[in-house]
Amino acid sequence: MVRRRLPVKQKNQNLTPVVIVIAVVVVVVGIFIYQGVRELSGNPILKSQDDVPRVTAAEAIAAVEQGAILLDTRLISLFETSHLKGSISVPLSEIEAIMPTLDKDAWYITYCT
Repeated sequence: MVRRRLPVKQKNQNLTPVVIVIAVVVVVVGIFIYQGVRELSGNPILKSQDDVPRVTAAEAIAAVEQGAILLDTRLISLFETSHLKGSISVPLSEIEAIMPTLDKDAWYITYCT
């Protein structure tokens, strides 16, 4: 009579490294997609001050006539001395704190000179 051996259970392989690699790939692909969508929507990610769009004085005047809001980022003392008519004083040191209160659909033009 031939005896059959029972199958030997194999150890479960550790899938942690595979899961980590997949997660990293998903995150990296997500970052590229996010950056692409921001570029296509006209709201690019600004990496330095050189990436900030500049407008001429004539373009700023036309924008204000269409509803844009001027933000004077100089010190309050300089704003009180002189400023553009209709502008709002928001010193550069306070800009981060005020950002959440700004209307996301409005066009803000900042100036400091």
